[in-house]
Amino acid sequence: MNNSTEILFYIGQIISAVSIVIVLIATIILFIKKRSLATWLILIGYVLVVITYVAKLFVSVFAGREGMDTLLLTQGISSIVQNLSYLIFAVGLIIFAISEFTTYKSNTKLPKT
Repeated sequence: MNNSTEILFYIGQIISAVSIVIVLIATIILFIKKRSLATWLILIGYVLVVITYVAKLFVSVFAGREGMDTLLLTQGISSIVQNLSYLIFAVGLIIFAISEFTTYKSNTKLPKT
């Protein structure tokens, strides 16, 4: 790989890290504003996403030293764990959206005709 190709990968990682931090801040704000089962799941799921993202970076470095088979195995396992974390986040988000929509719909009044 030449330097221009490496820069592309670094830019991608920087954008990914910034977006992860922004979504983490948003989940914390959402949790502070409204504490419910849905926001708990959203927060826990995304904190697990952040932990697995950081752990995946470190584990890949150490697993790469052991050999290609170890690297592929650890990447597969960390991918499953990270996607389970996203699943928890997504379930919390769906519960939150459904609960907010039904709350909004029940609180609105129809205009009199």
